[in-house]
Amino acid sequence: MGLQAIKPYERLYINECLIDPNTGEVMINGHSYILEPKVMALLLILAERPHYVFSAEYLFERVWPRSVYSPNSVRRNIALLRQALSDNDKSVIKTHPKRGYSLVADVKKEQPVQKQVKNKQAGANVAILTAAGLCCVCLCVWLYGSVMSKPTIQLSNLSPVTASDESERYMQVGAEGRFMAYIQNGQSSSQRRLLMKDLITKQSWQLSEEMHEYTYLAWDTNNHAVVYSYNSPQGVTFGRVLLNSQTKPVSNEVLFARRDIRWNSLFHIDNKQNLYYLANFNASEHSRNVSLYQHNLISGKIIELLAPRDDFKPYKLALSPDHQRLALIGFDEQSISEVQLYKIKTHQISELTKIDHNWHFMTWLADQDVLLLSNGSQVKLLTLAGKVSDLNFKSYNFLIYPQGVKNKLYFIEGQSDQDILTSQLDVLVTPKKMIDSNTVDKGAAFSPSEQYVAYVSMKSGAPQLFVQDIASGRERLVFENSDKALSLASPVWDHDSKRLASAVNNMPFMVHLKESTFTIEFIPDVIGLPKAWLRLSNALLFIDKKTHSDRIVKVDLDTQQNTVVIGSVLPSNVFLDNQDRILSAEGGRITVFGSDHTLLTAPSAITQIYPTPAGFYYRYDYNMKPEISFYSFERGEIELSDKFRAFCHDYCGQITSFSNNYILLSKKAWVSDILSLDITTNI
Repeated sequence: MGLQAIKPYERLYINECLIDPNTGEVMINGHSYILEPKVMALLLILAERPHYVFSAEYLFERVWPRSVYSPNSVRRNIALLRQALSDNDKSVIKTHPKRGYSLVADVKKEQPVQKQVKNKQAGANVAILTAAGLCCVCLCVWLYGSVMSKPTIQLSNLSPVTASDESERYMQVGAEGRFMAYIQNGQSSSQRRLLMKDLITKQSWQLSEEMHEYTYLAWDTNNHAVVYSYNSPQGVTFGRVLLNSQTKPVSNEVLFARRDIRWNSLFHIDNKQNLYYLANFNASEHSRNVSLYQHNLISGKIIELLAPRDDFKPYKLALSPDHQRLALIGFDEQSISEVQLYKIKTHQISELTKIDHNWHFMTWLADQDVLLLSNGSQVKLLTLAGKVSDLNFKSYNFLIYPQGVKNKLYFIEGQSDQDILTSQLDVLVTPKKMIDSNTVDKGAAFSPSEQYVAYVSMKSGAPQLFVQDIASGRERLVFENSDKALSLASPVWDHDSKRLASAVNNMPFMVHLKESTFTIEFIPDVIGLPKAWLRLSNALLFIDKKTHSDRIVKVDLDTQQNTVVIGSVLPSNVFLDNQDRILSAEGGRITVFGSDHTLLTAPSAITQIYPTPAGFYYRYDYNMKPEISFYSFERGEIELSDKFRAFCHDYCGQITSFSNNYILLSKKAWVSDILSLDITTNI
């Protein structure tokens, strides 16, 4: 029996989802998601014959004709379809092992609305009313245009720029719109590559034979070059690749190295050879203890334009097309993202508008005096009058680093599948999947009773907090996140296994768990992330996000009193022992904070701490291999078995936490491609 194809211009329903092949849209529950062209093509093939099992080979031949068969391409697009259709349990797009895939759904074409005119007089009345309506519409449009005189921007024609099994980290398209320089991830962060792509011929080539932990790059149009930055144990290094007339590399040189910073933001170069970037010594964008720098590439002179402030902590910047202003986006004291404009010539800074509690990426449109923002999902337009409006594009995946060039919007779209695995400490068998929802599941934590595991999942498109009963497998959604906030902190259990602490967009809350119910209680007057529960008092430690120093504060939950415990320290190196003493890991030593007492000295620098009720595991590298040891609060250092060392050799990089009897691990799969959208401006 032959397959009857549905015409690509016809809209159709798949269950309750409205599919528009012309725009690539999937509309469900009032939300619209745009699919990549090949993902939409795959969906239409499955919809040709619901319940029919299509082999992966057949699907690949239809979607990727004249290409070498790659089952990974089919699996990736099936995963994207399941996300767009909210098919978390894989019941709509069903996998048939060793046979293929089927669409288990009702499929029907959208019925057009029929309008009937009973008689000629009715037709005449309709014509008169239509003409009058058109006149009113035209008058309204003319008046609106006269008053507003601002362009309406539409995004359309989603197209892939790169589509390989590799993952792209960052990109910048040259001002002329033909060449794109980008960073591609390797097998490790230190093995990234610098590449160039001709967007017309589709050819790509390496800009450098050297591999580093490349972070960002920018076009230096003054020298027909690309400037890059990379991380090393000594700090941050900036270099430059000079290009010939065919945009091929000629030479590669180090411009300067800064040993006083451990993190830098994306950066921009103006027409006076000034490099603008954010940086700090905390080795993290999340620390917020950042300064804004101007670094002249000719003289080498460095100017700190903005010092760290508590009332505004920038995390992204964008240089205006006229090179006269910097747009900065950062958090205020209430952890709300706001945009400020910095005038380079006069050094004046002014607030443009406040957005919301989410993170945002930002770019200027070259031919319009407007900014585009992305919170990782929705693209927004920001005018210099401070008006924010949503554009007609929303990604179900992670949309980052947008860049507007001519009539195109380029960005990186990342897709991630992260599973939670577990193994028992006494047997150390191959880890088994505990949580797998075909999306990101992370931040897992066993309760001290080891009866429950709490974790964060993106299965609904926004992070939510779940608690699973380990024995029965019963799962409870304990924080719904109805506002669709994009940041939800990993959960922290209290010592009685009755409460959880987390934070949504740096606003902390507690979940009080009962046998069949739960309640949510937000913690007032605190902006920050929960770090640990104290054992000897009803209190929590927090990383305070009100200040630029990321200090550690203790919050007494009975009196609501806040006490600064540590004024400035790297929070990831701080944890509590069984007497509520604060322990700190610096280099290869673990000490009692604020004293000279050293608990232990590791063979090399400690890279990770895993606290448990009885002690803590600590990870370090020895002879170029990962090692984990254990320190007991009661007995001191405990030598681990050879079997454990073998387990660590295979799985150390996936371990996220320990309890008394279990190990929790995370398995990640990340794919990111560069995509583009056409920008249409209607005046």
